[in-house]
Amino acid sequence: MALTIVSLFTKGAEFHSWLVEERKVNPETLSKDQERKEFAHFIEDYNTATLPHEKFYDMAKYERRMDALRQGEYLPPAEDTYDPEADMRALTGSRKKKAAERESYMSREQLEELRKVQNERNQMRNMKLIGMDIKQTMGVRMDGTAFDDF
Repeated sequence: MALTIVSLFTKGAEFHSWLVEERKVNPETLSKDQERKEFAHFIEDYNTATLPHEKFYDMAKYERRMDALRQGEYLPPAEDTYDPEADMRALTGSRKKKAAERESYMSREQLEELRKVQNERNQMRNMKLIGMDIKQTMGVRMDGTAFDDF
């Protein structure tokens, strides 16, 4: 539910509690103009869900919850609260998955085979530099399907 200026009467308790606890302002000393400006600030925070505590959204619900806790009842955490830690876990989890995908493009055996080919090519280059004869297939790996058409 988005708040408007008209909501001052329905969210008065939450607004006054927010003024005292967060803004450190006595609501009785505010002029009507200052109160309107402060309520506009409260509305913005309410509508963007950036108020620092759940009681500023629904004071009656918060009081019922606190009364139940004081009486020793177990209450599960509120379902509609924002959990920034869950976002951080999801973000770091997605980064780790991407790194795992990059590593899984080639198997360990394929990487070892590529290293062997690279070493043979280095040896071939060195042998050419000193004038030795080399085989045409040295430094090349074929899977056998390249010459099937011939």
